[in-house]
Amino acid sequence: MILRTTVRRLAAVAALAFAVLGGPAAGAASAHTVGGSGASNYVTTIGPLTPAAPGLTLKVVENGSKLQVENHSGADVVVDGYVGEPYVKVGPDGAFTNTNSPATYLNNDRWAKSPVPAGVDPNAAPVWKKVSDTPVWRWHDHRIHWMSTTPPPAVKSAPDKPHAISTWRITLHRDGQTITADGRLAWQPGPSKALRVTGVILAAAVTLWLCLRGWTLWVALGLVAADVLHSAGVAADIADGPVAAFFKGNVVQLATWAGALWAVWLLARRKESIGALWLAAGAGLLIAAVSGVPDLSVLWSSTAPFAWGVTLAQVLVLVITGVGFGMAVALPVRLRLTRFRHEPASAAAEAPVSSAAEAVETIANAQEAEGAGKLEQEPSPGPSRRSFLATGTTSIGGVAAGAAASALLLDDRRQSSAPAGDLVAGLGTATVAVPLPHQAGISVPARQQGHGTVAAFDLVDGATREQLKALMKAWTAVIADLTAGRAPSAATGTGTGTGTDDAIALGSGPCSLTVTVGFGPSLFGKAGLDPAARPPQLAPLPVFGTEQLDAARSDGDLGVVLAADDALVVFHALRTLTRIADGTAKPRWTMSGFTRAPGSSPDPASTGRNLMGQLDGTNNPTPAQPDFDRKVFVPGDADTVWMRGGSYLVFRRIRMLLDSWEAQSTAEQEKVIGRRKDSGAPLHGGTEHTKVNLAAQNPDGTLAIRGDAHIRLAAPETNGGAAMLRRGMSYNDGLTGDGKPDAGLLFLAWQADPASGFIPVQQRLTKNMDALNRFTKHETSALFAMVPAATGGGYLGQALLEPGAASGASGASGASASSTPAAALPTDVGSGGSGRAVLGPDGVQRITVTADDSLRYHPSVIEMAPGTIEVTFKNAGTLPHTLSEDGPPLPGEPVAGVPQLAGGDQTTMSLKLTQPGDYPFQCGYHAAEGMYAVIRVR
Repeated sequence: MILRTTVRRLAAVAALAFAVLGGPAAGAASAHTVGGSGASNYVTTIGPLTPAAPGLTLKVVENGSKLQVENHSGADVVVDGYVGEPYVKVGPDGAFTNTNSPATYLNNDRWAKSPVPAGVDPNAAPVWKKVSDTPVWRWHDHRIHWMSTTPPPAVKSAPDKPHAISTWRITLHRDGQTITADGRLAWQPGPSKALRVTGVILAAAVTLWLCLRGWTLWVALGLVAADVLHSAGVAADIADGPVAAFFKGNVVQLATWAGALWAVWLLARRKESIGALWLAAGAGLLIAAVSGVPDLSVLWSSTAPFAWGVTLAQVLVLVITGVGFGMAVALPVRLRLTRFRHEPASAAAEAPVSSAAEAVETIANAQEAEGAGKLEQEPSPGPSRRSFLATGTTSIGGVAAGAAASALLLDDRRQSSAPAGDLVAGLGTATVAVPLPHQAGISVPARQQGHGTVAAFDLVDGATREQLKALMKAWTAVIADLTAGRAPSAATGTGTGTGTDDAIALGSGPCSLTVTVGFGPSLFGKAGLDPAARPPQLAPLPVFGTEQLDAARSDGDLGVVLAADDALVVFHALRTLTRIADGTAKPRWTMSGFTRAPGSSPDPASTGRNLMGQLDGTNNPTPAQPDFDRKVFVPGDADTVWMRGGSYLVFRRIRMLLDSWEAQSTAEQEKVIGRRKDSGAPLHGGTEHTKVNLAAQNPDGTLAIRGDAHIRLAAPETNGGAAMLRRGMSYNDGLTGDGKPDAGLLFLAWQADPASGFIPVQQRLTKNMDALNRFTKHETSALFAMVPAATGGGYLGQALLEPGAASGASGASGASASSTPAAALPTDVGSGGSGRAVLGPDGVQRITVTADDSLRYHPSVIEMAPGTIEVTFKNAGTLPHTLSEDGPPLPGEPVAGVPQLAGGDQTTMSLKLTQPGDYPFQCGYHAAEGMYAVIRVR
């Protein structure tokens, strides 16, 4: 009798321990993964070796996470790395990796987070290191899987449809023969989530019925068998050491299976043992929470880390989750439907219960007081409500504990979290290098900053050319300081103004600040400038239709566009320019706006939305297009010499009539624009960047994109090829006098010539009654000639104000590839290895270089195609790296725009290099040792 009481009490306490205390331990269990790859809809396939090679196999393993080469051909096989260097050698003597191959280090983990050590040079002779005694090698090849947490644009816009994402090729060499295998990465939508969740609920309901019918023993056995098979299938998918992986990855499960089998043993001895029922319920709950819930995504995925097929994996996860929770729910339901036969039990049931544990103890004691411990299965009021609530709380609390633990506390089987892209890392210290010969703020940075201001200045009456020259010199100097994050060094203004800093942004970094300066049509005829010198491209814009513009907030002698990722930095820069200009120029108007904040989207390259909820900028020209410069920048052979490399800016303040717009249905809004509101795809189908087919028709024969749709009338195809680079900002200035939103778009359009850009497009939009016109109102307008960047000690606008003087704007439209004398660079410039910039969907090439206290950047040879590149420098050490020059820049040398990079910080510089060649630059300097690098354009 005493033994039975002890067993029952221990069983009850064990059940609670599994449910409550087992939660932290259960944290070791989470979604099953192999090689860092879990259930997903990404499908990786590889074709046969070409030509066929007997004894040699190459296959995808571990759910698309790795490749495996196995060589029993009797001769060594070498697999190429990412830049064609020897990476791994597999043969009769085992497997060897090349320590001079960057792939050796990058392939260590699923997300390529392992740094490449200093001195690794893929062009050097291979240095082989033995890594296996068997002729087999497996590696994380980053060409075969998607390397971002953000899906590809096509998948984001249509996740329920199949997509071909990429193709790739693996190259091998054996006995002088080149062997290749082509692979494919695709997106295959999984089954219906709702249907699979319904299946889990149905499994739980069937389990509940079986348990109430007295089949708990067999249900528990089936649950354990399903979970063992599930865990074994995952372990079997691990190519290296499946047995060890099974035991290492199932510590909690092993204890839970033991508990469930203990319950089976107790139930076999006594069918209605209350302790056994508690133990079975706790084990079922833990199995569901530890093995089922974390793997629920398997139910609606196309692939899963499971050796015996995704279908069986889905069946097992459904059974484990549904049956486990069904067993847990069966306990309180069974207790509710049961009453004790004798009074002692009733008295015990009515006794005060202070906790879930005491509820279990009370019931166990009541059963012992009964003597035989038999329970009568018949509907009745049963135990007190307090007792029922206690038992229910125990079950629910156990479910919550197990589920929370499985989500929060993870083991080695969890899918490695992908790097978030460091979306806001280094935000304050980031700088934007001037993309000579253009000013920054036009095509760079590629990701538009979060805040901006457009301002216009008018010269004061009687201002002279000398005063204007002095102002432009002072502005050029202070812009260089501000964009580099330095306190303004200009101590004097051009008249009564002062350059003394007001400390508004004290403590803030440059935050990717850009300041772009230009001249308005009204400047000519002032300050000694001949009105006839005004280029035809700068003629005042014509009037479009019946628009009524606010003259006081339009035009201007000087135009300035300021942008940064911090509004305070923008305001500080504007105040500094205004103070310096005092006595020569006075503010005419300023307007501020905003875009999507950095880090607010996991995909910084995706198109932002305006205040109408529409994607804005989908059809923008991109730097990757061969005619980008022709559309955006004044060519290097233009008649107007002082504008070569510059760009003409059209600025419009467009108020959106949001109340009227929001009164339209989404379908009507989409017809007005011609694109879907959610994805930006044209109404005839496709994705955001699908080429617009203006002839496409609906099934009823009507135009899919109707005649007055905005994208039809604005398309280059309908405007003689007219195009412009739009980099607008939203604005919100509160309410108008009649209580309507004073909000809309600060429209900025950059082009080589307004006559082949903004003007024909706007004329067509007006003449053909663009449907969008009913919901917008153009309120202000301005046109500025944004001059080229200043170089060689010159200043902005120097070629106009001092014709014949040396200026940085009179060259060609691309950065020249001037060579540096061999003696100017150390012979070991390539000691940091080489790496190739990766082309993004926005047409910008990007690469990250790192340095530690060894004072050498890696890679130090950066390879790219002609175009725009963003280089992010990361100081991974503790010593500060002074990025300013120790003396004047070398010929043709780009200069990083931040004075010092502290340990742990990073900065980004953007360059536009269109001509093939080697661009050496001193990217850092510390103590007596320079750190050099070369950008190699091919």
